Amino acid sequence: MGIFDTADAYSSQEFKKVSLKQEVVRGKEFDSCTFTRCTFQETTFLNCKFNDCTFLDCNFKMVSLNGSTFLGTRFEQSELVGINWTETTWRTTKTLLNKPVDFVACVINYSVFIGLNLTKVNIVRCSAKNVAFDEANLTKADCSYTDFEDSRFVGTNLTEADFTGATHYAIDVRQNTVKKAKFSLPEAMSLLRYFDITLTDARR
Repeated sequence: MGIFDTADAYSSQEFKKVSLKQEVVRGKEFDSCTFTRCTFQETTFLNCKFNDCTFLDCNFKMVSLNGSTFLGTRFEQSELVGINWTETTWRTTKTLLNKPVDFVACVINYSVFIGLNLTKVNIVRCSAKNVAFDEANLTKADCSYTDFEDSRFVGTNLTEADFTGATHYAIDVRQNTVKKAKFSLPEAMSLLRYFDITLTDARR
């Protein structure tokens, strides 16, 4: 019997060092649960619900989340590489009463957030390389001190988003909404690369 076969719903439970690889977890609900140093690499969470859960130092590499729901869930110091978040019910939620997830000090490389509502989501001190944010809504998102190397922003709403200390982003201000977004120097100079202008040093 598997670790999650004892019940259909789990509330306020702590799971430590659980190891599931290439397995399928179906229709389970987790409410206010904490997962610490767990491994779920290449596991499928099918039609599961995660409400107000916390994942600490967990391995979520290549996990499938088809039909699963996240609400108020926090990932910290975890690896979430290669996840297609558009498979979740998040993709059908246009108005959010509470943000689905936060990522703090995580690796979310090669993930897909195309068209998702990321309003007020935290992506802080993360590695977010080769991530697809096309058509996503990052209004008031906190993206500070995150590495966005080779990530794609096309038709993305970055209104009032905070990119303080963020690095390696390539954001074409002609193709994205950046009203009142916050950037810091010197990285903010990259926002000018898409214009046909020449920068000179007047001190010379």
